[in-house]
Amino acid sequence: MLLLSAVLVGGAVGRADRRYTVRPGDTLSHIARRFRVSVDEIKLRNRLRSDRVRPGQSLRIPSRGDRRGARRAGYHVVRRGETLTSIARRYRVPLTSLRRLNRRAGDRLRVGQRLRIPGRRRENAMPAVPQRPLRPDQEQAQDRARELGIGTTPVAQRLLKAPPDPRWVSAAASAPETIPPFAFGVGAPAPGPEGNAAAAEEEVGEDNAAEQTDDRHAEGTEEPLAETEEPLAETEEPLARMAEQETEPDEDEAMEPPAGEGTLRLPIDGAYYMRGWGSGPGGYHLAVDFGSPPRTPIRAADRGLVAYAGHGVRGYGRFVILVHPSGLVTAYAHNHELLVVPGELVARGQIIALLGNTGLSRGPHLHFMLLHDGLHCDPLPLLRPLARYRTGRRVPTEVARYEGELPEQVRCLPRTARPHPGVRRRRRGRRRGRRQR
Repeated sequence: MLLLSAVLVGGAVGRADRRYTVRPGDTLSHIARRFRVSVDEIKLRNRLRSDRVRPGQSLRIPSRGDRRGARRAGYHVVRRGETLTSIARRYRVPLTSLRRLNRRAGDRLRVGQRLRIPGRRRENAMPAVPQRPLRPDQEQAQDRARELGIGTTPVAQRLLKAPPDPRWVSAAASAPETIPPFAFGVGAPAPGPEGNAAAAEEEVGEDNAAEQTDDRHAEGTEEPLAETEEPLAETEEPLARMAEQETEPDEDEAMEPPAGEGTLRLPIDGAYYMRGWGSGPGGYHLAVDFGSPPRTPIRAADRGLVAYAGHGVRGYGRFVILVHPSGLVTAYAHNHELLVVPGELVARGQIIALLGNTGLSRGPHLHFMLLHDGLHCDPLPLLRPLARYRTGRRVPTEVARYEGELPEQVRCLPRTARPHPGVRRRRRGRRRGRRQR
């Protein structure tokens, strides 16, 4: 009777822990087999030091959802019969990297143990930010968002792979030409250099805390990043740094191509170029990364409509997407705080967010994307002023303007043409599994 009640309770709560009262004659191994979990998992959940249990003792039985949650967190739970070699083969990672990451000198593993998998990582925790009261124009913007059907995660995912709805482009044409007097940074103060310097230590502390949380959560995810997700940001490109060092000073260094119609504003004042379009293994990084101190204001690259402002798209953290009157779409990922709401109309250069380290990110930076008809494009030729390295030297760029059609200097590809390495590994694994069946 007690067993039946325990099973019913377990089915009712789904992924929550189940409770089981030990009956006379029960052993820990019998209970583990009954609920299809390992002995070590039960001992870990109940903080048991031995395999002894007594009649009447109440045990917490971990659900299978815990294993799935651990995989999503970027770890692998060791099962009976598994070895480091088999786990490395399963995830297609070098055995030496798996050992080094988990500090394992030998091959001995215990059932229920959690192992970190190289290249797999959980998202950074979202830092708490103060809830800012909505301005009257932002309250009206929420009504506009409902009328246009924007602001949702499906809309964000659609804009990352398909053209925007013509209604959204028409609405973007009503965006102001100049920054409104009530906008953040005009009607409300923007953080100064002192605030950014103080925030840098806090942001690094948050990143370190997230790394420590990884060690506590444990286990390799079996699900790779979605194709709409960008992977971890890296440091400045080695080849770019070499080119920077070898390039002689430009004679026209003082000459900056003019901004205006058909160009995009550099989203961060004084930001330095970290990583470009088409970088990374297989050229999967179809965006540009800019570095700057944490909580530096991020500005709209052009006037337009806020189609999305939230954190529902995995990998991007706090995320903003703008639709522009030209039909172009720009996206801004890994923000610390969002300062706009869906449906809001913003001017070119208006502050829309503060730079951060949320989502799948290894440090504070802006992941900036340009999209045209669902294609991911290189924004560097359209940016004014031109992007620069940390030393101040310009990034070699063929400048261009957008005049209804993308110029040949702007390279574009569909997201599926350069999938994330994790997606490619997953596809190969599926094909291999089908052949084996």
